[in-house]
Amino acid sequence: MSNYIFKPSAQTASFGPTVWVEFSPLAAKYKAINLGQGFPDFEPPSFVSEASIKTTESGGFNQYARSAGHLRLVNAISTVYSPLFGRTLDPMTEIMVSVGASEGLFVAIQTIVNKGDEVILIEPFFDIYTGAVTMAGGQAKCISLREYKEDRKPGEQRSSRHWKLDWSELESAITDKTRLIILNNPHNPTGKVWSREELLKFSEIVQKHPHLTVISDEVYEWMTYDDAVHTRIATLPGMYERTITIGSSGKTFSITGWKVGWIIGPRAIVSAISMSHQYVPFSVSTPHQEAVAIALEQVEQRNYFHELRTMYQAKRDKLVGGLRAAGLDPVVPEGTYFVMGDTSNIKLSGDQGQNTSLTGMGLNLRDWNVCRWLTTDIGVASIPPSAFYSEEHAKEGFNYARFCFCKKDEVLDRANQSLLKLKDHNNNNQK
Repeated sequence: MSNYIFKPSAQTASFGPTVWVEFSPLAAKYKAINLGQGFPDFEPPSFVSEASIKTTESGGFNQYARSAGHLRLVNAISTVYSPLFGRTLDPMTEIMVSVGASEGLFVAIQTIVNKGDEVILIEPFFDIYTGAVTMAGGQAKCISLREYKEDRKPGEQRSSRHWKLDWSELESAITDKTRLIILNNPHNPTGKVWSREELLKFSEIVQKHPHLTVISDEVYEWMTYDDAVHTRIATLPGMYERTITIGSSGKTFSITGWKVGWIIGPRAIVSAISMSHQYVPFSVSTPHQEAVAIALEQVEQRNYFHELRTMYQAKRDKLVGGLRAAGLDPVVPEGTYFVMGDTSNIKLSGDQGQNTSLTGMGLNLRDWNVCRWLTTDIGVASIPPSAFYSEEHAKEGFNYARFCFCKKDEVLDRANQSLLKLKDHNNNNQK
């Protein structure tokens, strides 16, 4: 008999299944329309697919790339982003290619955060942040975006622009132990696009603290709608030297499976992150880097970013209309491809939404139960936003469900039709 005993590390011992393990399999089991997990269900633009085919057919890209990034790709990133940053970005020292934005985030956090350091997260936040902070030995401190309904003008629809940060709360959260703050702009899941005025205030607070670094997760940078303008915090006075900007080809070109992301920042920070990166994946898939480079080289002549924005705004409007018709009073997003629907009108009885759980997660949380019930009984899967909050503030997400619209139009149409069942459910409950 073996005497071997396995024990996970102290950093990972608390890890369990994530929200994705619950809802994507649940959607598959009940054959529900999956508007939960945010991946496109359509093929990338033809010029992106053709770049991949060309790279494969031409050969020569089957070995390790330069650890910090394939030369053609870092040069293409520099060409696209230098005008946007208002400076000439050195492709060799101010850009690093990562295994998707997620590895860029992970390795940046490991490089910056010491054991016991505090990291400020703005709730709701993408759940991958907390895992990376925990593995670095850091302590997450959470402050919340909140909806200020009183800011709405008479007759004005709910909008992500009404979700704001309490600046005094941010200032109070920063201590001598605070090493890092993560900003997501545009913001998942609310769809908020931070205004220039907000970012200037944010920057003013940050710059009071010499050892405080900012990670700006900007993977939805090209998905902004109506009159929303995406401002890069690294372009504001005094911020470039302390800001790491994260980008993603997966979001930009609808190729989430390629896992090619990048970080942009000052030489000293990027150099340190690159040294850590070489001990994680060492390098990123060479043929995919070559193909993404070819695609980026064409975006300007094709006016691609405008086309992407136009496509997603139409999809947003389609889903927003469906949610509104179903009585889910949506928070209209200024950016990203997510919509928060207000579920407070949905009344569940008994153990509805609990007895169908696949993992036993979130059984006593309202938004988890509602999202399971939407999946199993209404036929549309969504994600409970409390999964994007700390346990302390989870209740702030209880009356919402997050839906994504990075899906084919016919899928969104079917989802909207299924969601109309909610009207009968609500009417029956009011009798």
